[in-house]
Amino acid sequence: MGLKNHMKYPRRRVARAVLRAVTGRLIRLLGDLEVVGVEHVPASGPVILAANHFNFVDPPLVLYTSPRMVEFIGGANRPNSPLWSRLIPQLWGFIRAYRGGFSRSTFKESLSVLAQGGVLGIFPEGGSWASLLRPARPGLAYIAEQSQASVVPISITGAEELLGGPRRPVKIEFHPAMAPPQVFGGGKARRAELDAYGDHVMAQIATGLPDPQRGKFSTDAQAREAALAVSDFPFHAEELRGG
Repeated sequence: MGLKNHMKYPRRRVARAVLRAVTGRLIRLLGDLEVVGVEHVPASGPVILAANHFNFVDPPLVLYTSPRMVEFIGGANRPNSPLWSRLIPQLWGFIRAYRGGFSRSTFKESLSVLAQGGVLGIFPEGGSWASLLRPARPGLAYIAEQSQASVVPISITGAEELLGGPRRPVKIEFHPAMAPPQVFGGGKARRAELDAYGDHVMAQIATGLPDPQRGKFSTDAQAREAALAVSDFPFHAEELRGG
């Protein structure tokens, strides 16, 4: 792997320790935080943390609650996010993803982190344009298959109500680690296997969400229809690519 796309892991130790402490204090001040299942994150070795993404406060929640330092993938542009929410990723440092197209640098930097035994954070849905579960984008399964890193699904509930009101419950649930996909086909068969793996991860995330937010995995027909309506990737305009 060339040095151009090498992402040193870990990095920014001091700055991140300070930022994590400050962020954690704010989170606990604003919400009643419950963290479950951190023992499912392997103590060492490469691992991918994959969480649902309903709100722009999700990245700080994962960075704070993870027992290990996380390098996360984020949109290069986030035009719909408040200015302060863009500051945390900038100060932390992140792997930039350019939505709407294939980003070779994103994958190479991600694989570099995992090759060093690091922790990669990813939001498989690719954005927070809805408050219910949407399909995983192909990147998660591809990175897991190429790196052979295990995947720990994470369910985040209550984050969308963390700001702007009285303290409300917020829950982060780490689920048991899933083995990486073993893909033997090629072409359309390969893509189908990777999509099935992404679906499997999202199904596990869904188990920790309220039924109306489980998208296609909800028991309610109306909730499933609502999920279908917002499942398409919306970032097609040039100004939103990466956002």
